[in-house]
Amino acid sequence: MSASPLPSPFLLATTWAPQGAGRYEATLTPDWFQGRGAYGGVLGAGILRSMLHALADPPRLPRSLTVHFCAPALAGPAQLSVSVDRAGRQVTHLSARLEQGGAVTCLASATFALSRESALQWDTRPLPAVPPPTQLPSVPTELLPTFGQHFDYRWCLGAPPFTGAEEALLGAWVRPRVPTPLDAPLAVALLDALPPAASARAEGFCNLATMDYTAHFYTPLPLEGASPEAFYLRSGRSAHAGGGYSDDLALLWSEDGRLLAQLRQMAALFA
Repeated sequence: MSASPLPSPFLLATTWAPQGAGRYEATLTPDWFQGRGAYGGVLGAGILRSMLHALADPPRLPRSLTVHFCAPALAGPAQLSVSVDRAGRQVTHLSARLEQGGAVTCLASATFALSRESALQWDTRPLPAVPPPTQLPSVPTELLPTFGQHFDYRWCLGAPPFTGAEEALLGAWVRPRVPTPLDAPLAVALLDALPPAASARAEGFCNLATMDYTAHFYTPLPLEGASPEAFYLRSGRSAHAGGGYSDDLALLWSEDGRLLAQLRQMAALFA
């Protein structure tokens, strides 16, 4: 895949128009849909990118983002309001509300903070032993949800969705089809670009819907020196399912083995 002169569809979809006073106008299009509405990764990415714009303080890096999905976000305009709830000496907290037709579709909060010196540093979750993406075939777009047309997937870990596997584990190398530098909004989208790991244990297709997720960012983003054509390994694992809901922990690594971010979500199971 060579660099494209075309604008990144992902950047276009997640750069929402500022309206002043912390308000933004989004235009949601069906090519970013999953089922009835926009997939959660593009919504979270658009919310986070708008928060970064409203904060306008690059040294304060995003450390966490939580999004509650209250209703499907449909095609057409949507209005986002961003509020800076507290700005301390090192940490700033923001909240946001996405609405369509006066009804809430998403509620979000995020924490931004300056880096600080610390002698405590470790990382005990190494890159899983998987083949490199160049040795794996790309998943055909006809096997993907609608929004998947924008991503290049190389399956490499666990079992595919809806195959009745014994373990709720799945993972793939993934990147935008149009080269796009990795920043925090794209990390959110990649973390949410695969179905919940509970889908691997389902025997046949069933619907799963994210109720909420929280992303934590471990590395300063945008990722310095990374190629816009780079792949990222996204793994997902579920430890519990019951009562029609499951947990999910997704991790994101760079090709050179750096753990970049994680996303923990609660999914509703319709099976």
